[in-house]
Amino acid sequence: MLEKLTTKARGKYSCFVTGDETSSLLLRPIKMIVYATLVRLADGTPLSATTDFASDADQRVREGKRCVKLLSKQLSKFGKRVCLQADDLTLHCVTDDCTAYMVVCEPNYPHILAFSCLDELRKEFNILYTLSVVNSVRRPYAFIEFDSFLQRTRQKYNSTRAIASRLNLADMTTDLNLNPPTYIKMTHLEPPPLSTPNLSSKALHTPVNIPNGVLPNGTINKDNNTVGISLRLRPVSWYGWLAIVFAVPCSLLDVYRGAVAVSMSSLEEMDGPSPWHGIFFLTEMILFLAQIRVLKKYNKFRKLETICFFVAILLLNGLLLDVRDWWICIFYIIVSLTLTMATFHRPFEKKLPRFHI
Repeated sequence: MLEKLTTKARGKYSCFVTGDETSSLLLRPIKMIVYATLVRLADGTPLSATTDFASDADQRVREGKRCVKLLSKQLSKFGKRVCLQADDLTLHCVTDDCTAYMVVCEPNYPHILAFSCLDELRKEFNILYTLSVVNSVRRPYAFIEFDSFLQRTRQKYNSTRAIASRLNLADMTTDLNLNPPTYIKMTHLEPPPLSTPNLSSKALHTPVNIPNGVLPNGTINKDNNTVGISLRLRPVSWYGWLAIVFAVPCSLLDVYRGAVAVSMSSLEEMDGPSPWHGIFFLTEMILFLAQIRVLKKYNKFRKLETICFFVAILLLNGLLLDVRDWWICIFYIIVSLTLTMATFHRPFEKKLPRFHI
């Protein structure tokens, strides 16, 4: 299938990449690039996009964003270069190892200029960001600072004078002749709507078995607003719950012993418990509760926090050795260490969020 599309594309694009027509191409009235965006190739997470709010009201921009969502989910089916022809726009796409670069243009915008624009975006993005940085992104539009370069490049390719004076399209002409893009249409991305016969008024009151995701009029109810991933912690492990079960009575015991130590101690009684012992007991109780909270709730710095809490509990048990048996101190340290390990080994699960490009 893709070989036929590529062959069709070669015949379609050979007319505008010949050497004689490259110079004359720059003299024609240039149409516009209306929208540009970058998405991650693995899961379609948007990385950056042009933020021209004045053009968001344009029907072509809205349709272009919808095409971007559809194509970003199926990029693995096509080659390194893709040209999607819709009703009122053309979407050009170039992919590398981890990123897809897309521009939405008016239908008559020269394809060679669109791919030249994408080549500039690809080179600049690869200079600024490495493969590991792109793969580590956990939220959409993480490279929003790249939008300024997107805007400048779009304005550059929308200016006839700038294109005629700055661009050298000889290399791009040769490259497109050797490796033409894959030409696709919207029918390759979404199935045609289902056709259903007209229902009479009597049939409207009769229950009809409609497949999930299909409306009664036969159109497919597709949710195209879910791309990318967000993070959510998986359930607490069994040893994490066991540590919580032991940490709760330990905290209650610390409250009791801390209150007794504070009430019975005084500065004059040097042989009795020090008021600092009560403060240590109460502090240890707070640290246990904090460790339980870090284990239960997501926190960006949860691993660093639980390590700090464990070190503090370890030091407090060293200070409480004179009023607490050594084996009790070891038990408290083991409970805190188990909470720390449960926090470290609580993995994430992937869940698709809802957001709009």
